Amino acid sequence: MKNNLRGAAGSSLTTPRPGEKCGLIGEKLFLFLVVIPLALLWFIPAPAALGEEAPQAVVHQETEAVTGPVNYDRAVRLAIRRSPFFLKSSLEVEIKHLDETDSKFDLAPKLTFRTQYYVNRPEGSANRPYTLSFVSGAYNPLESYFTLQAKKLFTQIAVLAHMQVVSEGIQKLGRMFLEMETLMAAAARQQSFVDLARQNLDYFQNREKIGSGTSLEVKVATQECAAAKAEQERLAVSQKRLHDRIKAVIGLKPEQTLELDCKDARRQVMGSFDPASASLEEAKRRSNMLKIAALKKELQQFNITLAKARLLPMVFFGATTPDPLSTTRSRDLFFSMGLEVPVWDGFKRVRNISRQKTVLRQYEVEMDEQGLDLTDKWADAQENLRVAEVNRKTAQAQEELARLKERQGDIRYQSGGELSVLLEGRKILMEAQKATSLNNLNYDLAVLGLRHLSGDLSASYVDEQSWQQHQ
Repeated sequence: MKNNLRGAAGSSLTTPRPGEKCGLIGEKLFLFLVVIPLALLWFIPAPAALGEEAPQAVVHQETEAVTGPVNYDRAVRLAIRRSPFFLKSSLEVEIKHLDETDSKFDLAPKLTFRTQYYVNRPEGSANRPYTLSFVSGAYNPLESYFTLQAKKLFTQIAVLAHMQVVSEGIQKLGRMFLEMETLMAAAARQQSFVDLARQNLDYFQNREKIGSGTSLEVKVATQECAAAKAEQERLAVSQKRLHDRIKAVIGLKPEQTLELDCKDARRQVMGSFDPASASLEEAKRRSNMLKIAALKKELQQFNITLAKARLLPMVFFGATTPDPLSTTRSRDLFFSMGLEVPVWDGFKRVRNISRQKTVLRQYEVEMDEQGLDLTDKWADAQENLRVAEVNRKTAQAQEELARLKERQGDIRYQSGGELSVLLEGRKILMEAQKATSLNNLNYDLAVLGLRHLSGDLSASYVDEQSWQQHQ
């Protein structure tokens, strides 16, 4: 017995018994199959193990200054790359990619290495004072597979949600460009209005000096001149605020400069879009919200399958050395596997199948609601467009009438009439031009809303299929 113990301790004078040779072989096999691979996995990054590029956890925004004039097309492309308003949804896509990568690794069962050392043992024990075990957690391959498919759908939903945010941001930027062009035109007209008010004030002041006018007329003209200058200042402030908002949407810092090119903004924003050719069917086909609702239904189908898969037994396996407290003298590494079957859980898994089927019906109703909501929005957009077009034509007719009257007043003035009649005609014409400009803006915004709703606006800048593949 003593000789055997010395042999177990590694004495060169004692020949190991056949069982001891098997134990040594098992320990070496365990080192090569378990310890060394675990050590390698510890130093190898997980995504590289699958041959994938690790997704970036942080989306780096561009902070460089923008030089040269920026039209709507360039502004949109700058905003897609660097706008902080798109950052949250973009980061959500990155998170879903990480969840998807986790699910890929879950296709393999979780493995745990455990060792246990016995400080004291029964006298005469021939086994070594430690155990080595390599065990897996409960594993359901079907559940792991369908979970991965569900995570892929979550990623697609996050991509579509990000595209919806981008689409709304593009529309917002288009509204800003249209409003900026209108403000710039209004500022130019207001300068003419200020000059006209000043000319009107000089006229009544001269009349008062020669005794043919009253002080009341001078006070009225002075007040009109002050109001015209106040409106000019208001337009300048509004223009600056809108300029700062465009910078924020694009992703520029307040101290950075931005040269906007808003000339013919309607052509820049609308492109070749024809409101008459837009259709509700095309809007439904391109709608991100309807696509998300359809993916939710598909995702819920996976949830039902997962609920059924949880009824199946769980598999586990492991490898361990004998317990030093046992009477077994072998040192081999013994492999085992088995099944884990819940005996009683209050029928929760069965009820969960019915619960997931009920949730599926909820998503079906939600998809129908999304379709009805889009139909209502489409009808509202068409009605807004018709009303805006009628108002625009009415304003244009009023402007033409005011122009004719201004021309009539100019002819009378050239024939020896009073200057006040000519000035009043010009003031009425400028007010009519202002009304026409506002109605033109409302019409352009209605067309932009219809283009956004039809999906034509976002499709001009973002290709869904290539973006999905890129992601």
